[in-house]
Amino acid sequence: MAGGEGGALASALPPHAETWLDDLMAAPDGLREVVNRLFALGSRVWLVGGCVRDVLANRGRAPHDVDLAVDVEPAVMLEGFGSMAIDTGSAFGTVTLKASGAVEPFQATTLRIDGTYVDGRRPEGVELVTDIALDLARRDLTINAMAIDLETRQLIDLHGGRSDLRAGRLRAVGMADERLEEDALRVLRVYRFAASPPPHHARWNIDGPLRSALRHRASGLAAIPAERIWGELSRLLDAPLAHHALTMMHEDGVMQNLLVNRHPSAAGLEAFHGEQSMGEERLALLLFDHDGPEVEGVLRNLKVPKRVIARVRRLVKAMHAVPPTNAQAVRVLRHRWGEDVEVILRLVGVLEGLGAAHGWRTAQDLIAATPAARTPEALLDGHTIMEATGLAHGQALGRLKDWLHYLQIERDMTSQADMLNLLCRLPWEQADDTWPRL
Repeated sequence: MAGGEGGALASALPPHAETWLDDLMAAPDGLREVVNRLFALGSRVWLVGGCVRDVLANRGRAPHDVDLAVDVEPAVMLEGFGSMAIDTGSAFGTVTLKASGAVEPFQATTLRIDGTYVDGRRPEGVELVTDIALDLARRDLTINAMAIDLETRQLIDLHGGRSDLRAGRLRAVGMADERLEEDALRVLRVYRFAASPPPHHARWNIDGPLRSALRHRASGLAAIPAERIWGELSRLLDAPLAHHALTMMHEDGVMQNLLVNRHPSAAGLEAFHGEQSMGEERLALLLFDHDGPEVEGVLRNLKVPKRVIARVRRLVKAMHAVPPTNAQAVRVLRHRWGEDVEVILRLVGVLEGLGAAHGWRTAQDLIAATPAARTPEALLDGHTIMEATGLAHGQALGRLKDWLHYLQIERDMTSQADMLNLLCRLPWEQADDTWPRL
């Protein structure tokens, strides 16, 4: 393995990070055992990546997921740990290690430098090295290019990551354009970082060279598999500052090609500012002016999970509903929307604020005063309707069953006898496409 020139600059950990490290090494998950066994194999061991960034951010919550970097080859770990080691990517330096009796494993990756990136996605190969400085220099952002030496308990920060963390600044390691050219998905990853607040600041500031590189290298996202795009985009949409990140993406010409050509402010995304796990609601606002098949087409192209597509389509359809004017219509609305009632009312409220919907503010008191139907499940099943009408299985029976359920909800009926009495009064003999249905 190759070495490097010079030693890595190190500094003392802040007190809260020292405490976190003590707790981490004392935890019952076996990390101390794994680290000590690596020491016994002659390796140095560092914590790297997100756990270092997050503990230095000091957000009041301690990171638990850790990644280990080592300076011995994967073969040494596989032999030294025996059955407690799993080869999960030794070609790229990664081995999964477990402690005796532990449930959760740890990933240990040999220090490395990346080979040539030929497709804007991944290196052709990697070269294993023994210098932590070389490994940190290949990373994307300075805030992700820090390490904690578990032997000396010191922070390795060669690129000003801690200073950038304090300043709320996103800055590339080395030349920003080169970092994004290597892996175009880093473009989306930068915006995803910008969608969550930094410590001590309202939002991240992306420095000038990195912002320019984002615009220059965004076209490389076309070569990235849709599943990886969605993996980053879904996390961005769920983040509290998604509106801020999406606005930058629109300004930089990224969102238009990736998702939809609609400015986040024109879609009303500020309404969910600071809220987490609202990605599907944000998508519904962005795609409001699309019909159902168009919504599905946009999301299918991104390989969005079927469950998410179905809910976004449902939200978009509900946002086009006519505001209820009486209690009967409210009961039908509540039944159709189910557990999404409150969030859909928020969405249509946003649309009304944008001038894209009308009448919902007027309907608010009526909706609040009208509870859901007391018996949501259909009181008459197909067999009962067949006995009462003589209808056979088929489309006519299904439509009649839907109509009866609609009337049950609308009129808040709770008795099967009342429903059978209603059936006798309905002109059901000729099936009609205009019969209402839930």
